[in-house]
Amino acid sequence: MNSRLLKLVPWLILAAATGAILLATLQPGGTSASVDWSWSLASGDTALAELLQNLILFIPLGISVALCGVRPLRAVALGALLSFSVEFAQHWIPGRDRSVGDVVCNTISTAIGVGLVHLAPRWLTVSPARSGLHALGAAVLAILVWLGTAAALAPTFGTSPYQVVPRPDFNLWGLYKGEVPEATMLNGMLYVKATFPPSPPGRPSPLAAVLDAQGNRATILAVAGRDLTMRYNMPALKLTLEQPDLRWEHALTNIAPGDTFTANTGHESGRVCMGFNTNWRCDLGYTIGDGWKLIFYPELWPGWLLAIINACWVLGWTIFVGFWAGRTSLDDTGGAGRRRAAKIAVAIVLLGMIVVPMTTHLRGSSLLEWVGALVGIELGLVLGSRAPRPEPRAPTD
Repeated sequence: MNSRLLKLVPWLILAAATGAILLATLQPGGTSASVDWSWSLASGDTALAELLQNLILFIPLGISVALCGVRPLRAVALGALLSFSVEFAQHWIPGRDRSVGDVVCNTISTAIGVGLVHLAPRWLTVSPARSGLHALGAAVLAILVWLGTAAALAPTFGTSPYQVVPRPDFNLWGLYKGEVPEATMLNGMLYVKATFPPSPPGRPSPLAAVLDAQGNRATILAVAGRDLTMRYNMPALKLTLEQPDLRWEHALTNIAPGDTFTANTGHESGRVCMGFNTNWRCDLGYTIGDGWKLIFYPELWPGWLLAIINACWVLGWTIFVGFWAGRTSLDDTGGAGRRRAAKIAVAIVLLGMIVVPMTTHLRGSSLLEWVGALVGIELGLVLGSRAPRPEPRAPTD
């Protein structure tokens, strides 16, 4: 690659990172503007998810600023200044809350990005002798993340008696504008009969909800645009993470305003199912690629885009396995053991994509997720085999 183009790469990453930050933070999120500053790091039903979002958001900025040659303290100061400017600008943006906690998290995030660049030679380009162990560690970490995804998304059941509430008006949800003449429990499952509103709901609007004895939302059946969605109680809610829904895309495409339809929940062979009129689907569960949605869930994005991000999420957890596996081939002397460890690491992560769904409630990995895993491993192998070796340390007296 041309040396001039290589020098432009950090600046292009910086422009992209800055643009992503401005896009994510300066869009209206409601109808009223906040006046006061908040001092909390995170709050609300998705406090941990918001904290992770703030920590992750500025890492690319820190990486790109460091790659551009800015000194560490100045780079962190630039991140803090950008964060404060964004929070200050949110005073005039409806639905945005100004927070000192966000500035603190974003500054820490920038520092993490800067630190990753400056410490990369120590943890990334380790010696070939240690690369096999690093590959094994990366594989085990990926499996733990996927098991954690399954645990956070597992359905939990509160105590009875259960109460069915038609057209509930929940905070941060839309209010369904159609009629719901019937909402009941049949054989332990939620059954709803409703009419379609004059226009499709712009955001998920509950047809009905099932509340347990403690008032927790056990099940919510909702309409979002022309999609039928369902959410159920899960550990992610107690952890204050995001709660991605199960979505039947375009289920209501042929339903006209005023038409009556039925929708219901169900289960089959341990799978969560949804019914719509005479149709029935049981292939709407979560996969290992849905883990990122526990941190940030854009409910209005199209399904094809979410599927691509799922694949990229899996790629991100496999690329380092391939990277360190590739580095084991940089030195031929006494390398049989470490190359064996590298092969075991690759086998662990690929078998994990089969075993984790088989032993949990998760669905099998999609074709796109398999593509993401294989591309991540192959890309990592290429990058690892071409990465520079660490310079030998000078002997000490």
